[in-house]
Amino acid sequence: MGEKVKFRRPVLYRMLYIFVATFHRLYYRRFKVIGFEKIPPNTPVIFAPNHQNALMDALAVLFAARQPVVFLARADIFKKPAVARLLNFIRMLPIYRIRDGYDSLENNQGVFDNTIDVLKSNIPLCILPEGNHEGIKRLRSLKKGIFRIAFQAEESTSYQLNLHIIPVGLDYSNYFKPGSDLTVVFGTPIKIADYIADYQQNEQRTVNALRNVLAEGMRSVMIHIPEAYYNTTYLISEMYEANVWDTLNVKRPLYNKLTIKQYIVQKITEAFSLFPEKAELLSSRLSVYTEKLNRLGFKDCLLQKKTSSFLSLFLETILTILLLPLHLYGVILNYLPFMIPVWVARQIKDKHFQSSIHFGISIFSFPLYYLIVITLFCMFTDDYFVKLIFGLTLPLTGFFAFYNHKHMKNLIKRLHFFVFRHTKPEQYNALASERNQLIELIKATINS
Repeated sequence: MGEKVKFRRPVLYRMLYIFVATFHRLYYRRFKVIGFEKIPPNTPVIFAPNHQNALMDALAVLFAARQPVVFLARADIFKKPAVARLLNFIRMLPIYRIRDGYDSLENNQGVFDNTIDVLKSNIPLCILPEGNHEGIKRLRSLKKGIFRIAFQAEESTSYQLNLHIIPVGLDYSNYFKPGSDLTVVFGTPIKIADYIADYQQNEQRTVNALRNVLAEGMRSVMIHIPEAYYNTTYLISEMYEANVWDTLNVKRPLYNKLTIKQYIVQKITEAFSLFPEKAELLSSRLSVYTEKLNRLGFKDCLLQKKTSSFLSLFLETILTILLLPLHLYGVILNYLPFMIPVWVARQIKDKHFQSSIHFGISIFSFPLYYLIVITLFCMFTDDYFVKLIFGLTLPLTGFFAFYNHKHMKNLIKRLHFFVFRHTKPEQYNALASERNQLIELIKATINS
């Protein structure tokens, strides 16, 4: 078992926290935190987030909470003493499962005692109640450990702890690629004291009831697509979102995107449960439409947006060409520290660990590489101004090259689509007509 977590905040931990938090913010294009004000101040809390993206979920909660948080993690990663000390340093505790050996479950009592000390110290605890991660936008069955810890903590203080469990919703626009969007939503806190009387009467029944309450609270702050017709519902939420925006005529911050997709999923799920024949029809039609898009090399978003004019595409292409030297400068000088984490992450069998590995290696590869390159550069010049300019432009041009690369890929797709639309108008019109018919079918299903 890992060593007892020390609750003081050494300078090294605080420096590491700031450094990783900065890198985490740069890793995502947009990082939006909603409901931070719902976290009760000076009150013991347990964060309960959905678990879709391995270790990135823990980092999302850590930096959204804006304070140190203690996490529970599976015990098998604590086997090596050096690793266990590192994990303890970054505020992680082991939790033992039956697969770790039946005898090892006895260690959980020591873990529970440690987590109770954490909560008594007013340090937030984070438990991922689904137990393991899966890259789907759906809440899976919750484990009971989080509730046992909550009630044991209250019992240890004669029910004076005032502990709250806070549902947390995590939503990624892309699980695997840097430069995507991440939304963290804190839900309405659940006060454990409200369930103590029932718990004293019937522990099992109360835990089951609280599990349902927490599950409902978590579903309210995330995108939850039921298992039945999952792929169809997901495609509809992506495809129909633009139509809802056009109807509402409002701006598109991340939280609005989340709530609109929640609305679409809810309405479609209700309709499918009442009219399963509509689910079958939409599944079939969407499958045909998606197959045509894939064959042509397009995505539905190209048909959602207003088609760019020749002049705008021409000017955008000219500007991209003019910026190409700056782009190449950034690529050449940043290619190695960017690609090393990519190469290593691709070797990981569990795809949803890839972003965690990529992020973790990048934290070290970029600073170390920059230190080496800047040191070598300084050996060839005595001009401090030139050294300063080079040191600043090294990361800035790398950052520019990364997002400019995404922009160029998007521009090429739009140019391809523009050519397709004007050279094959019959195919384009047929595709657009098919999409419009699908949108009308989705709208009729939602309003049914």
